Amino acid sequence: MNKDHDKLITDLHRFLNSQDFKSENDLRKFMESMEQQIPSLPEEILTSQEQAQNLVYEAYDLPTAKAKQNIKKALKLDSNCIEAYEFLGSIEDVEEIAILFYEKGIRIGRENFKGKFLEKNKGKFWYIHETRPFMRCLKHYSDCLYLMGQAKDAAAVLEEIIGLNENDNQGVRDQLLLYLILLEENEKFEKYTKMFKDDDTTFSLFNRALFTFKTEGETDNTNKQLQKAIKQNKFVVAKLLSKKPIINSSDYYSWGSEDEADYYAEFAKNIWENTNKASLWLKKYKNY
Repeated sequence: MNKDHDKLITDLHRFLNSQDFKSENDLRKFMESMEQQIPSLPEEILTSQEQAQNLVYEAYDLPTAKAKQNIKKALKLDSNCIEAYEFLGSIEDVEEIAILFYEKGIRIGRENFKGKFLEKNKGKFWYIHETRPFMRCLKHYSDCLYLMGQAKDAAAVLEEIIGLNENDNQGVRDQLLLYLILLEENEKFEKYTKMFKDDDTTFSLFNRALFTFKTEGETDNTNKQLQKAIKQNKFVVAKLLSKKPIINSSDYYSWGSEDEADYYAEFAKNIWENTNKASLWLKKYKNY
């Protein structure tokens, strides 16, 4: 979670909702006249749910013990604060514990965003600010499932995320495609590759190369695909072949960088290693 960005957007939503705009034109004029800084509303006029959210935002900047106190206060104000359960999951090192918090956030989200809301907004959830904590809990939940050895269930959750937000602003397709390679769900792999056919990122190029190698073996076609991927990021092959584990890679990177290679290798390395002869194939391109 990008806490500062999320807080900024939350403040903007609250502030706009507090205004009495008569038309879209009034809203547009107001936005054009606004200074860059978005004001926070006074605490006393916030709802208990909004106060709970603020406590969670603050928690990200606090030592763990104090942060947990904030979360306790937040849940007293709003026992259904999804952001609080997302935070509790994020500070747990044990997947079996973290997943329980994410499950709780997901249950609340399913209850909040069902029925007519779901019918109206399915496919564009990420564009609705209120659904984002729920969507993040789904992503974290999938990560926990995969780390616990439940790749099929992890893939199903990622498919649900894409169903709720077809543009996939969270970028879960990269992990989904890897899981589908692992599970040998070839038809689904082809389905999502077609859905994001214009995606030429490092992740998609290496994923497609691996899929084609697994289904075709080493051919001129697979070699060309791997070469194209390497041109996109020259660091990935070495990361995938390295005996050293990739730990705590950054979510922020530039295209073609070593940080990007670390991020890809962190969740792709194991699947490449477990694809028959893929590592031997990669070694031929170690100095490409």
